[in-house]
Amino acid sequence: MRKIYMNGLLLVGLIILIIVIYTKWTSFESEAFAQELLIEEREFITLQERQPMYMRDATFIKIGELEANQPFAISGEDEAYFELRLGKVVAFVSKEHATVKKSAWHTHNSRTIHNAAIKTLQKTTVYGEADLQSAIIMHLEEGYRYPIVQEEKDWYIIKIGERLGYVYKQAVTLDEGLPVLVYHHILPKSLMKTTASTISLEAFEQQMDYLADNKFKTLTANQLYDYLEGRLVVPANAVLITFDDGLLSTKEYAYPILQQHGFTAIQHIISSRTNRAHGEQVFEAEGPLQFFTNTDLAELTDVFHFEAHTHDLHSLNEGLGIAFERSKEEIIRDLQQNIEQVPNAISLAYPYGHYNESFITAAKEVGLLIAFTTQEGYANMNASNYEVGRFGMTEKKSFEQFTTYINGNMVWQ
Repeated sequence: MRKIYMNGLLLVGLIILIIVIYTKWTSFESEAFAQELLIEEREFITLQERQPMYMRDATFIKIGELEANQPFAISGEDEAYFELRLGKVVAFVSKEHATVKKSAWHTHNSRTIHNAAIKTLQKTTVYGEADLQSAIIMHLEEGYRYPIVQEEKDWYIIKIGERLGYVYKQAVTLDEGLPVLVYHHILPKSLMKTTASTISLEAFEQQMDYLADNKFKTLTANQLYDYLEGRLVVPANAVLITFDDGLLSTKEYAYPILQQHGFTAIQHIISSRTNRAHGEQVFEAEGPLQFFTNTDLAELTDVFHFEAHTHDLHSLNEGLGIAFERSKEEIIRDLQQNIEQVPNAISLAYPYGHYNESFITAAKEVGLLIAFTTQEGYANMNASNYEVGRFGMTEKKSFEQFTTYINGNMVWQ
């Protein structure tokens, strides 16, 4: 009898547990659904015919086409354009052929599963549902990198005008990230005495010719930051060219080549070394290293964008950067002094690629938004903005290695 009683209590307890779990699960589902679909009053547009969608960078750039008779929530307007969001990217569509309505709107408050982007290989269809037979809501342009908000089985999901759009995975590739090249010293091959941190003029010119022939677009540090934050659609063939140390050889040899191709590049400046000479310098290829002066910084802004590389922390002690011996407060003071000379800087290159948490915190506290390492890799949304990888270019690297990296095909073991 006692055994039957105990079994009965056990059964009752099990039933109560099942009821509690079911109640919490249904409550969780309801909450999740409420988070995904928020009903609010919004203005939205529908188009009478397909219309191009633009992004504003230096100019208006076409990044897609919106289909007719599809509703898209708008976030603003001016005299000529409606403003809407492609993820975090601000996009624009002409007011011509558009009808505005205001009504209850189901806003998809979808949480980003991971930071990522896709690359379009051709003009790419975006569907209203995860179904190739569903309505087409827009088209993405060929040859761009677009931020996505989710991934679901055979689909990448974007967010456009507060609604979800579905891109079939087989139509695109996942974006591996942007190539970031780093150079230091440049000399004609006949004058080179070492390959350490040095590339020949001939190899550099061949690399820049390749970028120009293949219509690569050079980006600034600001554009990289917006890309990493998902606020900018950038070309598939985009690249950052960076130089560390502010060496005069890059003015002598790199500057005219970059200028000829219409390229821009980032120069990371060690501000304590810019006062070693004054005014116009005569470059001496076989002499000691020479650095930019304040005059150079003022004259070369059509090609070079000047960024931070510390004031007086570019030294080693027993193989480690001396920043490791400094407190966060000391690093902050050094970076502040550095930024006084490059006041528009938003990025930092860690000296010798050496950094720690104090260095990262100091960079954040002085207002720098990106920091470059010497770890080889691509600049993508998966890593911290303060641990951006690059690809070091010296005479030791082959042209094949350069093209493999630039085209997004480099794999590290």
